Amino acid sequence: MRSGGYWYFEYPNWSYLDGMYSLIPFLLSYTAHFDPKNETVTDDVIHQLDLLWTHCYQNESGLLVHGYDASKTASWANPVTGASPIVWDRSLGWYIMALVDSLELSLPFPPTLRRLIQLAESVISAADPKTGCWWQVMTLPNKQGNYIESSGSAMFTTALFKAARLGYMPKNLAAEARKAAGRCYNHLVDAFVVKNENGTLDYNGTVSICSLNSSASYEYYVSQPLLYNSVHGTAAFVHASLEQEMLDNAETSSQR
Repeated sequence: MRSGGYWYFEYPNWSYLDGMYSLIPFLLSYTAHFDPKNETVTDDVIHQLDLLWTHCYQNESGLLVHGYDASKTASWANPVTGASPIVWDRSLGWYIMALVDSLELSLPFPPTLRRLIQLAESVISAADPKTGCWWQVMTLPNKQGNYIESSGSAMFTTALFKAARLGYMPKNLAAEARKAAGRCYNHLVDAFVVKNENGTLDYNGTVSICSLNSSASYEYYVSQPLLYNSVHGTAAFVHASLEQEMLDNAETSSQR
């Protein structure tokens, strides 16, 4: 695109939140290990995060919508920003995890930290009061057809646990994040983890692929099939479990 943003997959001028977790932690880690003299990668990473924040940030919720069309020609594109209309939990889960991992990989950019804090506050506010987890369409809780989705919820749980563990949030917010992530984690275990008679575990309630190559309407997002043992859900839950354990161990160690 003219702005320098990366296309998502095969869609010219479309950029998705989804792509940030696939791209940024890998790019920063690869550069650190194999191309440490490359001074352009950090600027590029910051630029990609900035473009998505600028185009997709939703003032009323403090959350980010799924993506944007830089050409503003897609049927769903906002005529001013190019943004899509729906805040999809898994796409935002990938983005916030990318922010946390970028900081862990020493991305030297204070606005990234500020945005993580701001987004964490909004994500915590969007949690369902009953379950502690997050809705498939995050800004329309309890609307007919909407539901608590297991992969995005696990991603938010991962990001909040990890940000608290690594000290990326003020003390009060870290405690709030720890509490919010713990509540959702308990619900994930109770509602979505399936314990088999042979001792193995399965994971349920994960939405299949949601693409902007669609109507990008509310009806589209809530009508996509739910999958059993989807890697999107199982991997996110494993990450959440590891982060819970590491944070618990860190807190236990600090109390000794």
